Amino acid sequence: MATRDWSPPDGLRGPAGVIRLTASQLDPGDRRCPEFAALKARPQVWPRQSERRRFPPWEDFPLGLVMEALDAVEFDGFELDDAVERVLRESRSPAHPGAAVWVRHACHAYVEASAWVTDELAGEGVRLRPERQARVVQHGSAVEMRVLTAWGRWYASPDGTVREFRRLRISRSGDAGAPSTAAAAFVTAAGLRAFGSVYRELPVEVGPDDAEAARVRVVEVVLDSDAPPKVLFDGTPEEARRVYGERARPVAADLIRGGSRRPGSDCADCKIRTGCEALPHASGLLGLDDRGTHRRTWSITTARRYQICPARAHLRDLHVPGGPAAQGPAVRRGVVVHEWLRIAHGRPGAHPCSAADLPEGDPGFAAEFMTPEEYREARAYLLGHVEVCPLRQVHEEVVTEPKIAAYDPAADVVVVADPDLIARGGGRVLYREQKTTVSPDRFGADEALEQVPQLALAVLLIAHGVFGSTAGTVELEVMTPIGAAVHAFDATDPAVLTEARRVIARLVRDWHRDVRFDARPGPWCAGCTVARWCPDHREHDPAAPIEVDGVLIDPRTGEVLGTADAVSGRAAAVSADLVEPETEEVPF
Repeated sequence: MATRDWSPPDGLRGPAGVIRLTASQLDPGDRRCPEFAALKARPQVWPRQSERRRFPPWEDFPLGLVMEALDAVEFDGFELDDAVERVLRESRSPAHPGAAVWVRHACHAYVEASAWVTDELAGEGVRLRPERQARVVQHGSAVEMRVLTAWGRWYASPDGTVREFRRLRISRSGDAGAPSTAAAAFVTAAGLRAFGSVYRELPVEVGPDDAEAARVRVVEVVLDSDAPPKVLFDGTPEEARRVYGERARPVAADLIRGGSRRPGSDCADCKIRTGCEALPHASGLLGLDDRGTHRRTWSITTARRYQICPARAHLRDLHVPGGPAAQGPAVRRGVVVHEWLRIAHGRPGAHPCSAADLPEGDPGFAAEFMTPEEYREARAYLLGHVEVCPLRQVHEEVVTEPKIAAYDPAADVVVVADPDLIARGGGRVLYREQKTTVSPDRFGADEALEQVPQLALAVLLIAHGVFGSTAGTVELEVMTPIGAAVHAFDATDPAVLTEARRVIARLVRDWHRDVRFDARPGPWCAGCTVARWCPDHREHDPAAPIEVDGVLIDPRTGEVLGTADAVSGRAAAVSADLVEPETEEVPF
């Protein structure tokens, strides 16, 4: 893992040879920026021109509160409920009421999982006790320092021959074969106990063990009472070293070498944000006149959640685990249609879609991700698309479903967007969003920017030069079972720009200033994935129509019922939330 393969970008200073990795950093991420990962691994490399870091005025890491409460139980003799309430009460920043509910639940879930592990090992005659010190593997020389650790909870048998590391997961179960598992096993086997701070000291003060380990275990605990703990590794130290060398060491070597820059949610915490040529700066993009509480990331998904309920948006930003999202027919239809279009538009040569791509009764390449029944339904929508396929025009470049990010320094917000297609040609940008609906009248041109705010954001992204050119067209393709239509908006049209600025400023202004994120209970609580953590959630018949601003919405399909004269932005947000799949990036 030679550090000579990487050097600090311009504007940074500090020793590139000082590297600290945690096991979880080795987990793969399709959206992760390689250069951000390399910079994060170098804790002593910082911008030459420092900036005052601003912290959120609320607790933004509830999993840390869980760890504090468990420490109080295992090392200070507190009863669990007393420990939890003490940690919540004494937290430097207040925890949102919903986050506090989750912290209590997570602590009890961990204690239950710990009892399960204890009982299992007792059957083998093994007893473990908690260890306050984390473990680190570190190597230093005159020119470099390497530290590898794992963040979680540590245990060992009284004689020290059995060691166990427990990784806490918020919601999703991990993979026993993942590089992070191999790295955690290696740290457990070869690491020394850290008596200094693993995250503030380099090198870390360590102490020897009284005995060599003979058995090493890595156990995953998903902090949900319905998920039993899972043993990811159970073997000898020699096996842990071998697995690390095979699965984790190459990944670590690749990580610290960095590579391409991929703008996205990583940008908000990146050390080269101000000078990264891959992250466009668009001052005034959001139309705000202040920098808010601290730097954050915002997207139309954030806005939609906030429109429906500020508490929901906040809890999702905190990565508090959500329950299973509704997967009604409209959600599934949208997923398979978008996947078909992504693959078709990504074919070499950028060939336009044709009816020959959609033979009756034969899904073709679509058989890999949709059933014959789903294909029959989706085919009707896709046949309409053929007539309005954007590739019927010649473009110099076509990219399907790219991740777009831009930084608005005036608001101190990284804005992220996920268009369905971007095409360039003739000095202009084409930005297309695609929707499916059973109603041909669902999205009218006059209300499209309000009802589909992705379009308004797209207009502003083009106008602010995020794609290079400030000339371009934003298109909304509406596919129905009887055909498709395209609504186009010229990003240089003053009237379009004025409306786009109004829509986006309205969406972001309250979110940007909010420090409470109060719940807004209503019939939409029935479909909220984080409702179980919300003290204010309201019970509602999940089959009953949802009324929002005088509009009735089918909770199963997201379609507006009847012939409403106008659909408000909030009603459109509830409708979109029902038909677009819930996605998240879980950090642990």
